[in-house]
Amino acid sequence: MPHVDIVMPLYNKAETVRRAIRSIQHQSVTDWRLIVVDDGSTDQGPDIVAALDDDRITIIRQENQGPGAARNRGIALAQSEFLSFLDADDEWYPWFLENSLKAIQENDVAMVASMYYLWPQKQDMTEFWAKRSVRTGIYHLQGNEDPVWVNKLRGVFLAWNVLMYTETARKYDGFYEKNHCMSGEDTTFFLRVLFGEPVMLIEPPAVRYHTETSELGFYLSRPRPIPPYLIEPETVLKYCPSANRKLLLQLLDYMALLSARQFARWGMKKQAQSLLDRFPGTKIHEKLYKRCRYEILVSCLMPNWIRFKYALRLLIMPVLKLCLHNNRTLPELPTMPYEES
Repeated sequence: MPHVDIVMPLYNKAETVRRAIRSIQHQSVTDWRLIVVDDGSTDQGPDIVAALDDDRITIIRQENQGPGAARNRGIALAQSEFLSFLDADDEWYPWFLENSLKAIQENDVAMVASMYYLWPQKQDMTEFWAKRSVRTGIYHLQGNEDPVWVNKLRGVFLAWNVLMYTETARKYDGFYEKNHCMSGEDTTFFLRVLFGEPVMLIEPPAVRYHTETSELGFYLSRPRPIPPYLIEPETVLKYCPSANRKLLLQLLDYMALLSARQFARWGMKKQAQSLLDRFPGTKIHEKLYKRCRYEILVSCLMPNWIRFKYALRLLIMPVLKLCLHNNRTLPELPTMPYEES
């Protein structure tokens, strides 16, 4: 039996899936099994995986059901004590599994997350999170924390930088998968774990999170659908210990307010107002609430304002990056063993 099972959902990632798997094959820990769940791909991705000569790789095929269902299929098939996830367009550095396994085995925690790099920006996110008071260490929510800070903490636990006990994933019923959910399925799962178990954040960064295909869409597309934990709060509340229930409700209020602002900025007035109506606790955050109400009022103008800011960003950012490059020595980031020098 392998020491750790790795679950990789695959949907139309033919251009990147080989790279993702190579990063697993170059792990310093070699006792692993990779479960690739083809979620109804229509490209050559599954054929690329099937052609790899590595008996540690298993490919499972199913009709398209969404990323949550694909990951849950892998969880159901897992046999190892430990479980991890990697998306088919991201990469692990060779020390990811070794460091994560060491941390979870030496500490009384249910889940470990590693710091990471944004790529191709080559940004080490360790400092980014530290400025938001999210640093490496063990966290176990007690119910008296600031929900604004908890929202920052939960943001660092992602579907490609965590390792956990397989029994933990099953205890909290895995990722949300109803109605072919395409947004918030991972946050729903990690909220359940974060509010119920001690967790740990470690460094050095061990993941390259590739944003090449997501950054442009973030600025030009409309917001994603309302996530399941705001449509059906009970999907996270039912797993929450009573001592943390009030804190979780406060967090959901704050997350609803942030989502309402996103909808307002894209001219989606009804969606924004519905979130404020369903989560009256949003009023506690007085300044943000008033700003959101104003953005709803002028929501018909907001999309053009966002597009203008994005166009300005496209013009200014290259100049800023050039100035930063010329005025400071940038740290040399680690390379992957399969990259050409």
